[in-house]
Amino acid sequence: MATLYLDIQTIPSQQAQLIAQIRHSLKPPANYSQPDSIAKWYQQQLPAAAAKKHRQTALDGLYGEIFSIAWAIDDGAVMAFWRDDQASERSLLEQFMLELAEVSDSQGRRLPIRRWVGHYISGFDLRFLWQRCVICRVRPSLALPLDAGLWDDRVFDTSRMWNGDGNGQSSLAALAQGLALAEQPGLDGSQIYDLWLAGRYDEIAAYNRQAVSLSRALYKRMLFKD
Repeated sequence: MATLYLDIQTIPSQQAQLIAQIRHSLKPPANYSQPDSIAKWYQQQLPAAAAKKHRQTALDGLYGEIFSIAWAIDDGAVMAFWRDDQASERSLLEQFMLELAEVSDSQGRRLPIRRWVGHYISGFDLRFLWQRCVICRVRPSLALPLDAGLWDDRVFDTSRMWNGDGNGQSSLAALAQGLALAEQPGLDGSQIYDLWLAGRYDEIAAYNRQAVSLSRALYKRMLFKD
């Protein structure tokens, strides 16, 4: 039985039609009644408002896309699959699901996944991954524990374990710093899309791998195994 550490990195929708719909859906605030003020809003504020709403789709599995998936099995090396702007999300998901289907021990025997571990994995990563599999028509190679609660042995969510079932959420970086982990994040999630636009894919993948490494360190600290 194996423990799987997981982290995904997502980008906003790359569908031109949706981006156009977002822009078309935005209107000036209700208190803008004069034609000149309305025209000024469309000229000066619409682009930023549309860009902000578009970026928010990165957190919505119906529209956002997975760019990079990083994982590790037990104490093994942290691996990552990622794609450039020419590769399909479907091929990325197929590649990852094939990898999960072939997890084995040193003797080549199939190794079932006993527990999924990650930071806010039950609140985001697992369901987003499943949603994108549905949309891209990629059948998961094993059951994703979407219904796992706080004390469910199938999932250890370092964010929920630290904060409980309340609305509070401590970032991975904050916990790494507060618990004085040896490794500290060099980036944060707000920078991912700008890096993607700049074609700096390897930096995103490195951050993705680091998130898995930190989640593993947090997991061991919370179970007093370090």
